[in-house]
Amino acid sequence: MYGPVSGTGDVSGLSTKHVVLGLLIEQPGYGYDLLKRARTRFGFLGLSENFVYKTLERLEQDGWIEEKGDKAAGNTRRGAPRVIYRSTRLGRERFKEWLAAPSERAVLRDELQAKLNLSEPDDLPELLAVAETQARECVAELASVRRPVLAQVAEPDVPWHHAAVLMADDLNLRWLQALVDWLNAICEVIEERIERTSGSSAFSL
Repeated sequence: MYGPVSGTGDVSGLSTKHVVLGLLIEQPGYGYDLLKRARTRFGFLGLSENFVYKTLERLEQDGWIEEKGDKAAGNTRRGAPRVIYRSTRLGRERFKEWLAAPSERAVLRDELQAKLNLSEPDDLPELLAVAETQARECVAELASVRRPVLAQVAEPDVPWHHAAVLMADDLNLRWLQALVDWLNAICEVIEERIERTSGSSAFSL
């Protein structure tokens, strides 16, 4: 549903630079630690370890983060020490500015969209099979996830980070449901066009 991470660190209007910075504001950490935390909370970004390290280099060059001073022991055989980063005052200011700025609307990028735009009428049976398969997969994913009850997270005694995660999960589920609805709709259209085309061909014979 989302496009790949670009060279600037943005995907569907989301700045991965600010994501990494935000994680460091929450808690200082090193590269691989940040990667694990990012994958847990922002798995849809598909971040690689190499990309996280490049982002850390950029943030440090911009003066938004700095080395904390102490190092964490590595989990490799040699146990190489790892640099721990923390946010700077400038980084926290820039993060606050990003939080307050209007959010860009995410762009839905689905491979099926490209296939629809580049296909010919003769390709409709194959497109129908692809859309039906994708719809079944989405329905199965929806069935495997429990939808959060947003009314419950409005209570002040619910930790904010927990509430934020549940709200993000709710968005992903709603988006997935919308995708299922769209897939079912285009399947109906494609099926009807196939039937009409077949009927016209039989009548001409």
